[in-house]
Amino acid sequence: MKEIERKFLLTKMPEIALQSTTYIRQGYISQSRDSVEIRLRRKGDAFFMTFKRGRGLVRDEAEIRIDETDFNHLWPLTQDRRVEKQRSQVTLDNGLTAEIDEFSGTLAGLLLCEVEFGDQTQAQAFV
Repeated sequence: MKEIERKFLLTKMPEIALQSTTYIRQGYISQSRDSVEIRLRRKGDAFFMTFKRGRGLVRDEAEIRIDETDFNHLWPLTQDRRVEKQRSQVTLDNGLTAEIDEFSGTLAGLLLCEVEFGDQTQAQAFV
């Protein structure tokens, strides 16, 4: 599966109505400089392992749901490569969804916004 996504660094939380907020805990088994990034994520009460390959606007991505036991078994492999954040979603005027991540812990104060697109043309035209 392909992921077409743009990320934006925010200087402050936008004054918009957020539709939902979820606490996320994630850790990286491999790092982005490796050929494939492998990530564990707990999102609310759901657990995932994600594989990403490539750089830039379009990357290969595969995400599988795992159970809590597998997550807890693999979690120690992410030591020193973990982040915690709250992810809020908002629907934009053009029907796209923006996900705003507000980090805590050592990255407290960092705000990122991600928007996924159906194709590269849509992504490049987005303002």
